[in-house]
Amino acid sequence: MARVKRLSSEVRDKIAAGEVILRPVSVVKELIENSIDARAKRIEIEITNGGKTKILVNDDGIGMNREDAVLSVERYTTSKIEGIDDIERIKTLGFRGEALASIASVSRFELETSDGEIGTRLEVDAGRVIGIFESQRPRGTRIKVMNLFYNLPARLKFLKSDEWELRLIADTVKSYVLINPMINFHLSSRSRVLINTSATDDYKKRIRQIFPRSLVEHLIDFTETVGSIKISGFISEPGFFEKSKLKFIYVNSRPVRYPRIFRTIRDAFDNPMVSPSFFICITVPPEFIDVNIHPAKEEIKFKDERYIMDLLGQILKKKFTRHSIKVSESPVEFVTSDFAEKSRGFIQESMISNQISQPVRSFDDASEFWQLHNTYIFAQTKSGFVIIDQHVAHERILYEAIMKGKGQSQRLLFPITLELSLEEYRVYKKTRKFLKELGLDFKEFSSRTIVIDALPGDFQVNRQEIVDIFRELDGLGNLIKEKAEIAKVVACKGAIKAGQKLKPLEMMNLIDQLFACENPYTCPHGRPIILKFTLDELGHRFGRI
Repeated sequence: MARVKRLSSEVRDKIAAGEVILRPVSVVKELIENSIDARAKRIEIEITNGGKTKILVNDDGIGMNREDAVLSVERYTTSKIEGIDDIERIKTLGFRGEALASIASVSRFELETSDGEIGTRLEVDAGRVIGIFESQRPRGTRIKVMNLFYNLPARLKFLKSDEWELRLIADTVKSYVLINPMINFHLSSRSRVLINTSATDDYKKRIRQIFPRSLVEHLIDFTETVGSIKISGFISEPGFFEKSKLKFIYVNSRPVRYPRIFRTIRDAFDNPMVSPSFFICITVPPEFIDVNIHPAKEEIKFKDERYIMDLLGQILKKKFTRHSIKVSESPVEFVTSDFAEKSRGFIQESMISNQISQPVRSFDDASEFWQLHNTYIFAQTKSGFVIIDQHVAHERILYEAIMKGKGQSQRLLFPITLELSLEEYRVYKKTRKFLKELGLDFKEFSSRTIVIDALPGDFQVNRQEIVDIFRELDGLGNLIKEKAEIAKVVACKGAIKAGQKLKPLEMMNLIDQLFACENPYTCPHGRPIILKFTLDELGHRFGRI
């Protein structure tokens, strides 16, 4: 008996209209959701050219018979809801009945499926079924999407680089990998394996398969149930200041974007400079949420949002308070007022080494320097004063030294060991030659572990900021082959940070080195370094002139 049914016009009118397939990641998202709804235990995803040339998703789910397979590529056909009342009680990831039809209409599409008895293969070109064949495949479904948007050149033109589109796909796949620990996921692109996880019954073990141990060890777990509402997950402990991409929110096991939840999390931690890492799962009765407010189903709406937000905030604050008390009883102090201590990573001791043998003084009678909020340097001049952004000033100094080959590597007293993710390790392999030329010296160990022995002189970095270098490089796309672009990233991450206190001599040396640069007025990314104010300008502002 067929499971897939056409929805009535009344139900169609209730389903939010709009485009479903915007880019390759949209295809991957819809196909993964179908596989999960089909109770798959293994999902394989293969990507070519960022999904523009090929997307293949293969699963071992319940599959479909021939009648269901043919219906599945028509609009408004689904096995997940039947009547209008079902929209108020959505329990599956998919329900709209238009994903496969939308995908097939903008690609060369092939569906091969079996319910364990009869195998069927469909070929569809731009929404038109051109062939229905028998197949010998085992139970499950395999969908191949070729030449996405080949019939919509305007849409194809607006896609970004292959690497950028692949990165979006990898991030989306991760969101489903984490919330489905019992499913094996395998994501590859050509010969590169980006994600390969084994099934586990533990969320923390699944997080460990994706993220480094240094993060997982600092996660606090929590579970609270109030009536029919359950809120659980993990959040990084107080005093953990490393940035990470572990920021996932799930409602009834559905990955969602919900800015107010993010704000509630930050508020619970008193809005720290570095937002905490988190994996939040909220489970409520299906009728408590509306998942039909966005065609891509990425946004949901709680019917009593204020109550959920208040409950989440109370749970996090209670957990935060308990852990803070526990930490305060420990002989180790995790939080101090010193900037270097807060970073909890290795920071080079020398702040600004004076590499200029004969300083070029640009402030004729500048005898005093002082900082505003440990970020901006004020210096008096004969005609007024200047304000210098210490971070971008140092960024310019490092960039020119790197590009001119004048920067010298500085051996580290304590080498830094890093455990990279698959993506970070891939970027490392691609850029290590350039990085060594720029003064970063590495040694490789097994299982994506590297040890840093030397950094360019004057570098101000902690462990996490070195990891961030690889993440920033990953975002360069095709520009990752350009030495100047790599140097910009390295200089930015290695420069003095906003909020870092400097001594007067360090400020003076920084300004000396800045005015020895070829371009002391803008950073490598084009931001201004110096703002100049004259006494005449001040006189006008105060009404003296």
